[in-house]
Amino acid sequence: MSNEKSKQPADQELSKLKAELVKISKDVKGQMGLFMKHVESGKEVAIDADKIFPLGSVFKLAVMMEVFRQVDEGLLDMNEKLRLESRNYCIGSGILQYLTPGLELTIRDLVTLMIIATDNTASEMLWKRVGIQRVNMLIRDLGLARTSIYLPWREGFLLTMGKGPFKDLTAQEAARKWKGISDLERMKILNDIDTQYANLSIEDFRHEYENLYGMKEEKKFKIQREYDQVFDNLGTPREIGAMLEKILQGEGASSSSSKEMLAMLMRNPSGSTHPQFLSDDVMVAAKTGITAGTANSAGIIFVGPKSHIVLCIFFKNLIEKSPEKAQMAEARIARLIYDHFTRVKSA
Repeated sequence: MSNEKSKQPADQELSKLKAELVKISKDVKGQMGLFMKHVESGKEVAIDADKIFPLGSVFKLAVMMEVFRQVDEGLLDMNEKLRLESRNYCIGSGILQYLTPGLELTIRDLVTLMIIATDNTASEMLWKRVGIQRVNMLIRDLGLARTSIYLPWREGFLLTMGKGPFKDLTAQEAARKWKGISDLERMKILNDIDTQYANLSIEDFRHEYENLYGMKEEKKFKIQREYDQVFDNLGTPREIGAMLEKILQGEGASSSSSKEMLAMLMRNPSGSTHPQFLSDDVMVAAKTGITAGTANSAGIIFVGPKSHIVLCIFFKNLIEKSPEKAQMAEARIARLIYDHFTRVKSA
């Protein structure tokens, strides 16, 4: 009985924290999903944590993990070199799209670029090397039943540009069609697009996209959002949180590989909104994902040597063209949660 009484104030504190987080989310015109877990105590806060959200670049966490797993298994060597070719180039974030074809980069170079510079071309090259199906086998092995990571972004961008079988459909019609087909049918479409546009130059790729959406994606936000909310990899805040916890605990791959993954995530200068309102000495390992209508941040906050918070905050269906308001909310939420676990005993 006394044990139950001792837990009650802590539970009330957690409920109060949750109410404050919900209040912050209401300032943003969109839908939030949140999963927070204090790893050592097991305490959790979940707000629509099992709903499915577009992942944006958060999907790169799974590609990174599969790369390291294959290195551990002896199927890959971090020093193996891949050649940059026309069929690899992807618009959006990253520097490789501006470099010369024929450049050779090691697997380690590409993982570093994918995580630290969120490079879309790097993720395209890695994903094709390790295998799309292998990434999803990893996801199933981790027990993540609601996460689906099948869509390379090069092919995803081309779909939103009207390439492939949906070219005569409106954004809404294309979205409904894509939702209604199986993963096998989707894979066939993606393979066909990969083959058909293998020789599309990055200059033509970028020019066509910017004609549709503008250099800063300022045109036709609503249409672009309609595409981006559907033609993306999908997951839930809780399941991406579970993936991050596996990395933290050294279970995502070998212990040494898990440490290397954490180090990469810590070095990502634009990796998260989480540390925005935290002091500089608070370490954060994280990845963001931003598309039209989506602003996600998934990471681990190092409260202390034996105190870690896994925090995934996802927003979708954002009405504002700019994600700044959602990102500001994410930063405020991260600070509130950090303050809670530095003030309240976690055990």
